[in-house]
Amino acid sequence: MGVLWTKPEDLDQIQERLELLFGPVESQSQTVQFEIYSKFYSPEMGDDVKRCFWSFEKLYPCGALTEAKLATNRLENQFSTGNKRTVNLDPGLLTLNSLVLASARPRYHRIYLGKGIYGELTLVFGEKEFQPLPWTYPDYCEEWTRTFFLEARARLEPHNEGL
Repeated sequence: MGVLWTKPEDLDQIQERLELLFGPVESQSQTVQFEIYSKFYSPEMGDDVKRCFWSFEKLYPCGALTEAKLATNRLENQFSTGNKRTVNLDPGLLTLNSLVLASARPRYHRIYLGKGIYGELTLVFGEKEFQPLPWTYPDYCEEWTRTFFLEARARLEPHNEGL
């Protein structure tokens, strides 16, 4: 789960709500200032947007990415102030081969999954690491991000022994 937020006092409550949906958070990446990567969310969320990633203990069904994004969109709306979000949640599907993000915005490289949600192949696994693609967001290209997903991937391997 990609997490962007502006109100530190909301972060624990956001985690609690996400854990009701997806189970306990297993690990959290470091936290960084998002503006070093993009000012895309600044008009809506302000200039002090933080970024981190969470992985969850429970494995989530591959076919449920659409429903996960719809649920996180509802949660984003609950934390909105004056029709402006204070949190942005980007669920993804991590497999041994890739990271696919869910998005409500159509783009040429995204595949429609249904109910207004698209899937974006963001990172692919090869040569013992996650590799970015030409459209991969700058923060997902960073070594610290790819290391976080590599560590989360290692926890998947016991579940895929027969592959």
